[in-house]
Amino acid sequence: MAVNHVILKEFHHDRQIPYFTQYLKENTDCPFLVELTRQEGAYRPGQCLRANRVDSYKDVEHGDWKFLVWDEKDGRPRMPGGSVGHRWGTEKGKWNLNLKDGLDGAEIKPRLSFLEYRDAAVSVRFDDFGQGSSLHREVPVKFLETADGKKIAVTTGYDLLMAQYGVGRGLGGQYPKDYDDENAPYTPAWSEKYTGLSRDNLIKFAREWAVTAEMTGGKCTIIIGAGVN
Repeated sequence: MAVNHVILKEFHHDRQIPYFTQYLKENTDCPFLVELTRQEGAYRPGQCLRANRVDSYKDVEHGDWKFLVWDEKDGRPRMPGGSVGHRWGTEKGKWNLNLKDGLDGAEIKPRLSFLEYRDAAVSVRFDDFGQGSSLHREVPVKFLETADGKKIAVTTGYDLLMAQYGVGRGLGGQYPKDYDDENAPYTPAWSEKYTGLSRDNLIKFAREWAVTAEMTGGKCTIIIGAGVN
């Protein structure tokens, strides 16, 4: 977790590696929109925004099982193929990783983060299982109106990932001050407290790992045992 904290901070926020960014857009769920729900006075991450929640896709087949990304070109939610609703749809050939709209075939350019494109930054509560408590951290959001007229806040999986791992990006809330903040989950100092591995060695490994991936186009592998693999 602390290795990921370092990589996300240094190779995704401080310096954005084009290969990493494009990989996340094409091969992961990081661009998908996630609805934030109000619980006990704070926002909590909910489920991926369903396609049939918005007007443009409200009648789409299996809309409860098709998800949305924010298209940079159109400035609105779009529905790429590839989710489970396309797997079992009447029309075949949509279950793939092509960045095209599953309804009209238009090219999609997913927005990975709302940080520079937000309507607001809202406080979201995250669980800290190490301390048995919770943390409140700001996350950038866009506000949407659903097909039934409800106003909702959405963010991207990537923005939630950054918040979960404690990469503040200038946002408010209980983000760590630096790598030596041992009370903030997933910092190198926090990891040292639980594992005994020095924060300096952890930071060195994280940087070497990420630089290797940058230079080789992601040719890195962690082998952790046949049972898991």
